[in-house]
Amino acid sequence: MGNLSENFNHKDFICRCPECRGAYRIHLGLVGILEEIAIHFKKRPRIISGFYCEAYLEKLKREKKSYHAMGKAANIVIDGVTAAEVFKFAETLEGVNGLGYYPEENMVHVDTRPPEKKEIWVREKGKYLPLNQEKRHQYGL
Repeated sequence: MGNLSENFNHKDFICRCPECRGAYRIHLGLVGILEEIAIHFKKRPRIISGFYCEAYLEKLKREKKSYHAMGKAANIVIDGVTAAEVFKFAETLEGVNGLGYYPEENMVHVDTRPPEKKEIWVREKGKYLPLNQEKRHQYGL
């Protein structure tokens, strides 16, 4: 299907804002992780957001060192699969060093940040909270 891998094309990762008109940057390690997820679930993950250009980061009021801006992050969903299932599998994959669970959107954030900056969180009502044992139990993770 795609020019990056069996399931993914560069267009999957483009910035969705109107200012940059489809700019993108992608880390191939992230593409490999998304392929592993696709193989495991026998379904192609849908990328909700990949690359964020500078204008989009400003609009979102995010810092410029975002892993989305580096092409190392994607927010994904898999039709017919809960975000909790995707999260639990992604947590087992080597190279996933940023992992976020977004229960309100039924979405998962995966990124390939450096291992020494590993972080796992849950986003509740717009707030990013560390994923502790209480939150794991609350969400079945």
